Amino acid sequence: MNNKRAQWYGVFSIALVCVQIVGAQTPTTQPASAGAQVVPATVLLTRPQWLKKIGEAAKDPAAIRTLMAQVSDGEKLEVTQRLLKAITRMPLSPEEKQALLIKASIECIKGTPLKNDERYKTIAEIIAVVPVEFLPGVVGDLSKRFDPKLNNLTDEQFKAMADATIKLAVERNKATDDPAVRNTFAILLFLNATSQPLKDAVLVLLMSRLPDDAGRELAKGYIAEAQKGNYEPLLNAAAVTVRVVPPPVAITRVGVSQLEQLLVDIGGLTGSLADRTRLHGDPTVGAGQGIFARSDVGIQTVPRTTTPGCPCVPYPNQLDIFPSP
Repeated sequence: MNNKRAQWYGVFSIALVCVQIVGAQTPTTQPASAGAQVVPATVLLTRPQWLKKIGEAAKDPAAIRTLMAQVSDGEKLEVTQRLLKAITRMPLSPEEKQALLIKASIECIKGTPLKNDERYKTIAEIIAVVPVEFLPGVVGDLSKRFDPKLNNLTDEQFKAMADATIKLAVERNKATDDPAVRNTFAILLFLNATSQPLKDAVLVLLMSRLPDDAGRELAKGYIAEAQKGNYEPLLNAAAVTVRVVPPPVAITRVGVSQLEQLLVDIGGLTGSLADRTRLHGDPTVGAGQGIFARSDVGIQTVPRTTTPGCPCVPYPNQLDIFPSP
């Protein structure tokens, strides 16, 4: 099994050359040739130092990016957990909280190295820590960025990634209150990123990783409804009272930016209401990269925010549907 995993890492190293994301790996000081300018390595924060920055970073995705680059690889998982819990405790509306959870999840994933399954552990941690009522939105947003085509992954590479993650997620979810529900969301994360015939192969593979037949039967029913856009069975199973789910497909296809502009044009949004309902349709933030490969879409693409001065033009139907934090 270890040899097989080593072979997969060899495949990823060759096919996914662009996995080295700026800030994703712990910087090291390189030997300098004579006369060359020495570029100092990033100074890593001690645990007491980065703990003090959690509250600030939870409010700002840009601060999360900086923080993840200043934390050693072995501590990134705890940073992810503490950031998500800090956001959950913030006095915000459910929609605002979900928007922050999505942004934080993206930054934590891309700020974690691929080696030693660290990135897969971060994905599993997100599934285990994010409150269940926010998982439909978080998983739905991440799924778009996990699309194997956008990340230049073969079917076998994608299945290997999904398999490694689900094993870690199942083990991690044993310590949660809703393991069956969270395991199902872990499956949906990869299932929703695929299309036929890969979708069926991924479903069979990931279902086989669930711990027992009872869990597989539950997941089968949950997945069938979730694929129709109905998350009620999953949320009910976790005794969730607050419903924070993605919008209807029709609105997603139209694009919230265009829909909002239409309402503005006809006088539907005025004054403070316009500010209060301003969604991530601001054309000042560009797209980023894939989860493994360089791309103009993928896991690196965070929900749009207001960043003055950025010349980039965002995608109109990026499903960035939640109010700005």
